[in-house]
Amino acid sequence: MDIIKLIAVIFGATGFWKLIEIVLKIRTDKKLKKAETSNLYAQANSQIVENWVGWSQRLEKRVEELEGNNAEMKLTITKQRVRIGELEKHVDSLEKRNKELTDKLELL
Repeated sequence: MDIIKLIAVIFGATGFWKLIEIVLKIRTDKKLKKAETSNLYAQANSQIVENWVGWSQRLEKRVEELEGNNAEMKLTITKQRVRIGELEKHVDSLEKRNKELTDKLELL
């Protein structure tokens, strides 16, 4: 009977330590998963920041290009206004000349 009790105590002690080992393994696995999740969040946030910086730099470059185009367009518009003014003066002179010739034709 003593041997049976001894075997029962050995199996009981072994089972107890196995239970403690399982609990510790579950806790360490849980901490490991939490650390992995935190690492993934950090990587995602880092990628978001890198993407935003790249987008911002491309946007600034595009704005500079458009501002350069805008300056060219303003220069073109200014030249066209000057040319329109010259053409309006020419049209006025032609209209006066036409009026003079029409008046002369009516006198004849």
